[in-house]
Amino acid sequence: MRIDWQGARDVKAVYGPLIEGELNSSVIERDRTSTPISHDLISKFAQLGLYKYHLPKSWCGLGQGYAAWGQVLEKIGYLSVDASFPFLISVRMSFITALLALERDDVNDQYINDLVEGRRGGAFAYTENADAFTFTSCAVRDKDIDYFVLNGVKEIVTGAETADVFMVFVRSNTLDVQVFLVRADDPGVVVLPRIMLGCRSTGISSLSLNNVRLHKSRLLVASDGLSFAQRYFLNCRRSLQTTLFLGRARAVIEAAVDYVHRTVRNQQRLIDFQHVQAVVGEMYILLESARAFVYHALLRQDLGASDPYWDPVSSSAKYQAVEAVNKIVSMALSITGGWGYTENSGLGRAQRDFASLIAGADPQEKLKVDLGIYKIHELEMQEQRKYQQELKE
Repeated sequence: MRIDWQGARDVKAVYGPLIEGELNSSVIERDRTSTPISHDLISKFAQLGLYKYHLPKSWCGLGQGYAAWGQVLEKIGYLSVDASFPFLISVRMSFITALLALERDDVNDQYINDLVEGRRGGAFAYTENADAFTFTSCAVRDKDIDYFVLNGVKEIVTGAETADVFMVFVRSNTLDVQVFLVRADDPGVVVLPRIMLGCRSTGISSLSLNNVRLHKSRLLVASDGLSFAQRYFLNCRRSLQTTLFLGRARAVIEAAVDYVHRTVRNQQRLIDFQHVQAVVGEMYILLESARAFVYHALLRQDLGASDPYWDPVSSSAKYQAVEAVNKIVSMALSITGGWGYTENSGLGRAQRDFASLIAGADPQEKLKVDLGIYKIHELEMQEQRKYQQELKE
């Protein structure tokens, strides 16, 4: 039984040969050795216009919004058995758009073309396993006031192993958050690869800054870097990053259906067992419900209806999608038995990859707390306004 999602045909027509020939064919060994996806491979996709979808028209892109770009990532996630590739692409593209948002001609002229064509890669160096108010990485003015000196460690940086430039979020001497552009070849910069549970080919690494001396022209955001992070990195990516995992979850469902369709137990195909049919039905309910929520959130972003700094709908969509894909792969394993646990099935790798998103763009448990605080505050403010109105009357 050959299943092929027709919704991905347009993307498959352009990128299918590369995905099959260079990504899918080597995924087992690449995942086993945590080998990062190379610039050379990304460049091949970039030459076919992969970054052009979400790139502004002023930079010869198509200027598509978050929802349309999310659909591209979803289709690539469906076609690529390694979720690391679309995940890395989504980060690289977000880096480009964040850089463009700064409207720095000097920076754009030096980096954007190379980033869009895949010759260079960018990464966000934010996470310290703490909130921004307790960052230990810091920037201080050098004796020469035209320079800053950066010190600190960013424990988990997606794409760092192959990145050439970083947006590094650090604490200033006034305890504000600043953002610097740091190059991988700057003296004092050390990148150490980390072996992760899932998405092993994204090149997740730690980034150490040891007395890294930078000219003031490398200061991208002088104050309130936390707002910049929320608007152009954390908040805008929460629901977007789930799209590729939704595409892979669809492929997981199809792989499970294919297996139970051709597997016989007690002289009856597994697909004919009502329990199995119910499991398949629930998996599709989970998938389509999550997709509806995620694309609703992305369309709100495109229409300017969402809060650009912390949007509860986007955060809720991320939470729901992550819960859904993790449950889908667990259910797929439950009906495929031993085959699902073999390396060639890909279900185990998908389970590890999906689990990695539990901590991405705010952990699931933190999102629940933040959403609870948000809603309680909203209701309290409504009550307060109602009380003030009654006093006026």
